[in-house]
Amino acid sequence: MKRLSQWAIAALLFVATALPVHAADSPYQETEEVFYHVMTNHLSKPEAKQLVKGALQAISEQAEAKAHLSLPVSSEDDTLAELEQRMAEWQAKGKWDAATVNMWAIDGMLSTLNDPHSVFFTADELQLFQSDVENQFVGFGFRLRMQNDGLIVREIVPGSPAASSPLKRGDQLKKVGDISLLGKTFEEAYAYLKGEAGSEAILTVYRPSEQREFQVKLKRAMMSLPEAEGQMFSKDGIGYISLETFGSDGAVQMRDKLAEFARSGQALKGLVLDLRDNGGGYLSTARDIASLFMEEGLLMYTTNRNGVEVETWVRNGRDIGVPVRILVNGGTASASELLSGALRDHGIAKLVGTKTYGKGSAQQVIPLSDGDALKLTLNEYFTPKHTVVNHIGLTPDLVVEDYAAQVVEALRSLNVKSWELSDENGDTVINGVPFPTVDPLFKQGADGLQIKAAVLQHLLGDTSIGEKDYVALAPYLKSHPVLQLQRKDGVNTLVYQGR
Repeated sequence: MKRLSQWAIAALLFVATALPVHAADSPYQETEEVFYHVMTNHLSKPEAKQLVKGALQAISEQAEAKAHLSLPVSSEDDTLAELEQRMAEWQAKGKWDAATVNMWAIDGMLSTLNDPHSVFFTADELQLFQSDVENQFVGFGFRLRMQNDGLIVREIVPGSPAASSPLKRGDQLKKVGDISLLGKTFEEAYAYLKGEAGSEAILTVYRPSEQREFQVKLKRAMMSLPEAEGQMFSKDGIGYISLETFGSDGAVQMRDKLAEFARSGQALKGLVLDLRDNGGGYLSTARDIASLFMEEGLLMYTTNRNGVEVETWVRNGRDIGVPVRILVNGGTASASELLSGALRDHGIAKLVGTKTYGKGSAQQVIPLSDGDALKLTLNEYFTPKHTVVNHIGLTPDLVVEDYAAQVVEALRSLNVKSWELSDENGDTVINGVPFPTVDPLFKQGADGLQIKAAVLQHLLGDTSIGEKDYVALAPYLKSHPVLQLQRKDGVNTLVYQGR
């Protein structure tokens, strides 16, 4: 599956226009800055008393938890001046440094907003957040997926340390140093794999195709992954583009992929845009990508804390000229939802998959003292038809639960008639394009070879199959003469010429 870190539900970002705030003599400068920014800009229009109480309550709770120090919160403290006075008194009692008390106070203020997207970033966290939006990371250069409780290498990044090593797609990662990864969750494994650029680790790897275990020594490096990747499906002139994030290069890379399809010599008859697990990014990128699909049109409405509605338009774009299907799921958030909703409202695209995340708010990153920053919610956005996205999400036109079946249904709705489906290195390959799936397309059962029921259902358009687990393939081969199973070099391929 696509990478989705805690920062990636990021959201839709406006370019920050505020200038960096220089630290003043006050030890609580950042608390002051956050207080004023939230008071004057946050969508919810909070009251001063609310923020002060939240800050003091957070400090009091931390004091009790860390030092068993009782610091009662007074109902009379409801201004910024009283907050700072109490912070100074409590800091002296607890003998903490000002930075710690500032952090507690800021976290307490933000917690009163009931807004998970308004976040305080330290300088290091800000860098991590920005790197995630730009699809940059420090690592060995491979992507993993979970399969049968094991971590499988599903992709190796070109030019990375892993690319110059013996690692191959399909290898199973068993250890990092002396730490076993067997039975670990994806998050736990990631924690053991991460490290600083330049640091090394010895990985223990098992290669199923050769039934052998070996070790690889790799050095971590900073890498930039492509934001847009894709290729033409092998059948019926349909293009496929997967967009990982809405970073600064997303629109350019999307444009280049479309140009690559145009140069292929094969007429483009449809496009599948994969926004599953894409947590968002920059508003400007969403607008620029939308301009690759339509010449001119309304992208969204935004409202601020005073209810003022502003229109954002796409200008000087170009018509994609072919039907589009957008793959979405619960990880499709923010700018992904904005683009999906806009293209659907303009009749350019249909959505396939499951309901999206429901993040219809826009944030601005505001610089603070000492290199820190505040990501603050300023606006709520709506689709061109005034569809509410925030806390609701977008319901697809074609609701499909299974990951691979979503691709099949998208292609069927684009009138694809010729099919080849197989398993390769753990991926489900659909008309030449590999998709990382947790469960294989085929598996052996007591009744012979079985196939993922949801995939077969959407391939045949037979709702009687149901989106269950697996079904025996033999009866369907018998009842559908145009459905054939081919086996070559140990790989099963289902071939189907539809009507």
